[in-house]
Amino acid sequence: MTIRQRLFISLTLILSITIFIIAVFFYSIYNLNEIHMAQKHRYDQILRVEKLKEYNNSFSWLVLDIVTDYDKLEVVKERLDKANKLFKTILLEKKEIIENSESQTEKENLQLIFSYFEKIEKSIKTDLFTLTINKNSDTLFKNYNINFDKLSKRTDKLLVDEIAYLQQQLDKTENNRNHFIDTIKIEVVILLFIAFALSFMIASKIIKETKDKLDKLNKGVLQLFNDDENSIKVDIGENNELSEITQNLNSYLEKQSDIIHSREELLRNISHELKTPITKAKFLLENLKNSNETKEIEDINKVFIDIEELTSKLLQREKLNFATLNQTEFKVSSLILESLSKLSIDDESKIVLEIDDDFEIIADKYYMTMAFKNLIDNAMKYAKEYPIKIKAKNNKLFVENIAPKLSNDFVYYIRPFTREPNQQLGHGLGLNIVNKIIQKHNFKLEYDYQNSYNVFSISF
Repeated sequence: MTIRQRLFISLTLILSITIFIIAVFFYSIYNLNEIHMAQKHRYDQILRVEKLKEYNNSFSWLVLDIVTDYDKLEVVKERLDKANKLFKTILLEKKEIIENSESQTEKENLQLIFSYFEKIEKSIKTDLFTLTINKNSDTLFKNYNINFDKLSKRTDKLLVDEIAYLQQQLDKTENNRNHFIDTIKIEVVILLFIAFALSFMIASKIIKETKDKLDKLNKGVLQLFNDDENSIKVDIGENNELSEITQNLNSYLEKQSDIIHSREELLRNISHELKTPITKAKFLLENLKNSNETKEIEDINKVFIDIEELTSKLLQREKLNFATLNQTEFKVSSLILESLSKLSIDDESKIVLEIDDDFEIIADKYYMTMAFKNLIDNAMKYAKEYPIKIKAKNNKLFVENIAPKLSNDFVYYIRPFTREPNQQLGHGLGLNIVNKIIQKHNFKLEYDYQNSYNVFSISF
């Protein structure tokens, strides 16, 4: 597992815990809101029942006033009107109070209380009113007052019990709220501790593993220098960033090793290739001492032209090892015309163009022109008959010439300083340079022999 993946998993885990803590927070707010609503509901219900208790006290005072001043019709009438208004108010509040009861027991208690208020209403409107109309004796009024007082006290007791019950429920809700808050506090602290502990453990493990791998990589690099190795030989696991770095370093070192090996081989070949023209030049110079013929001078000139051409191609090949491609988009017809313009062709009939598909190419035009020019030059140089053919179709570019089939595998000819055994022209660098350019672009150079034609093709 890569360091990036480990970090991603650890961050995901921590994020999940954080989200869970946030969810707990909102859950707490929701529940506290529900508890608050329940508390408010019960508190309001207590206020409603306490209001009933006030009404009951009011009835007691009204009855006392009527009994005391039963002979004063205006006082009696005023008190009865006030009692009627209170009864109407109680009737209006009855539905709301009963609907806000939270249990069947509470509902039954409230219904009993209202039944007592109905008795009080009947007692005042019927019994007391009859006594005041008939103007009965003081004794009857006193007896009525005693009975009413009993009824009022019973009602008051029911109201007190109901208020106590509601207060008990309110206290219970408050205790639940406090308990819930304490629980949430503990849970949040535990979750935060778990998140911190996990973060610390995961971070420590990742840091330790990374440090161990870096130590191994450092030892491998030191061993590379001390033991003159060509690659870093340490085991730092697979599928992690440091193993990728190690692989890239090894690829680079391998490439550098190949370049060094190639240069060594090139220097050996150069020394071999230069011996022949230099020997020829020495021989011709010796002849010049005894002769003034122009032909000898021309031959010497050809030798030095040959050396100049070889040097130019060697420089081209060496530059390719460090060249940076400047890629642009252009058509294959543009590449063909640019390559032909760099060749000195004395007769245009020696070349036939067949562009079936003028497709787009994304490449470095300078280097691709150099490569394709070399292919055309080789085809022209070694053709037994003309014309040579240049074709473009299906994202491929072909150069065909009538000539004997290559005597070795194609891989042989893309090495530097290789050519046919009986071939005297050239230095064997042309195809090597072409192949280097094609490979640098990640294109493909291929060879085939069909119907007496040598066919070289570039697949884009």
